[in-house]
Amino acid sequence: MSKLGDVASINPKLVERPSSEELVSFVSMSAVDAVTGTIKNGKDRPFGEVSKGYTFFAHEDVLVAKITPCFENGKIAQARLAHSMGVGSTEFHVIRPKGSQLDARYLLHFLRRPAVRVAGERRMTGSAGQRRVPESFLASLPIPTPPLPDQRRVAEVLDRADELRVKRREALAHLDNLTQSIFLDMFGDLRHGTPGHEFKPFAEVVREFRYGTSKKSAETGYPALRIPNVIGSTLNLTDLKTVPATQAEFDRLRLVDGDLLFVRTNGNPDFVGRCAAFYQALVKDTGFPTDQFLYASYLIRARVDERRVLPTFIQQFMSGSAGRASLRDRCKTSAGQYNLNTAGLGSVQVPLPPLRQQQEFVDRISQVRTLRGTHEASLAEMDALFASLQDRAFRGLL
Repeated sequence: MSKLGDVASINPKLVERPSSEELVSFVSMSAVDAVTGTIKNGKDRPFGEVSKGYTFFAHEDVLVAKITPCFENGKIAQARLAHSMGVGSTEFHVIRPKGSQLDARYLLHFLRRPAVRVAGERRMTGSAGQRRVPESFLASLPIPTPPLPDQRRVAEVLDRADELRVKRREALAHLDNLTQSIFLDMFGDLRHGTPGHEFKPFAEVVREFRYGTSKKSAETGYPALRIPNVIGSTLNLTDLKTVPATQAEFDRLRLVDGDLLFVRTNGNPDFVGRCAAFYQALVKDTGFPTDQFLYASYLIRARVDERRVLPTFIQQFMSGSAGRASLRDRCKTSAGQYNLNTAGLGSVQVPLPPLRQQQEFVDRISQVRTLRGTHEASLAEMDALFASLQDRAFRGLL
């Protein structure tokens, strides 16, 4: 067992300064994929354009987001770059393994374990919304350091297991694209003013808008959906929290079939307005009573008039390019946060095709969702297996 600071350099200094014209790989925080631990959409930039006010790192260094909530969300990745040098957000810690003692892929898998994230969150310093993981936490972090060949073998096993999870997620993404393709095939690109379609402000077909509970999670209470649960146009139920509620609060905030949940605030504008429809059938395997789900204050519940519009149709429209553009246009910024209120949400112009046509769409994508459920169950099994492999690997049992 070693301290990470003894087997790696943390936030190393720039050794050799490139020329102003030399291309480097620019990596923003949004380019780090928290799910896969990879960097996507890095951009080539002349060093002269990004030589001040950024963090420098090298090809194959490990990047760790230091600020909340990026650290807790798992924005930890290896910098596999198109160039020898990278430049990125000042909210990255940079870890450069000492090649004779620590393998970079082994380190990446070690840092991406939930236990490390929990420990790092406890050591964060700073004020609310600006809390950061200190460098000292990483430097003092104990890490098993078997011989390098054993580290590489562990990393290879975990890489291969992770590749299977990546392929399953890709299959799920293809199904999401299929759903959008069905929508476009049936309705076209529905933008306000599209000939042959009636549009109305969303508020005119909503029976009620309501914000959720602001109470903090507790060990007992009702299951409450939060921002992390509204992902990819559906509900992600891998991390459910419970909150206390009075009977009056429960009656006011209880979710029923067809309720639409919208993310109303986030530091990333692409996350604001994310929408998912709640149905009890979606939460039947959570271990909680399906008729007792609430939702948190950073979500807006929209309960539509199903005599005019079907929730699944609206959810798909809001998740498509036209709906997303309308939602983003209505976001307001404050202190680095993007916000959407009920007035802005209600002003979105939504299409109202005949209910018969909406129902046909719902029937067609129900088959896709059945297939998606099979893939999601398989991915959950893979995630559990991967977590077990991680645990065994860093206890020397792999």
